[in-house]
Amino acid sequence: MISMLRYLLLLTCLTASLSYASETINEKRALFNYQMLCQGCHVGDGRGGKDVPNMIGFVGHFLKLPEGREYLVRVPGSANSALDNKQLAELLNWMIPNFGESSVPDDFIPYTEQEIGELRQNPLMEVVEHRAKLLEQISALEQQ
Repeated sequence: MISMLRYLLLLTCLTASLSYASETINEKRALFNYQMLCQGCHVGDGRGGKDVPNMIGFVGHFLKLPEGREYLVRVPGSANSALDNKQLAELLNWMIPNFGESSVPDDFIPYTEQEIGELRQNPLMEVVEHRAKLLEQISALEQQ
């Protein structure tokens, strides 16, 4: 059942990304939203701080797993953000290439407003534990 849901989510992302492709990211708005809502913890350049993950050169690795892609939306800072779904999609789609560097997969599919709306309905409660499991899976992928 879960695999089918993930498949449907990916299919939705693929079809919705075609409509998103015609939209451009408003760089100034995305940067402003990052500065106002994210940099308090992740600092201005995405390095993170004590107990806050570093996104530089790494955030794109999460996109290699369906659960990792979901994680970036379901973490409290994203899921509970004051941004609407379209603005959060824009912010994530700006952050990933700007901070992810070579960790971003070549086949990165931008988040859509619809995908964000669906994933935000189930925010993570055990963020640290969930992230640790994802990091193990990412590490295993990298070793293959």
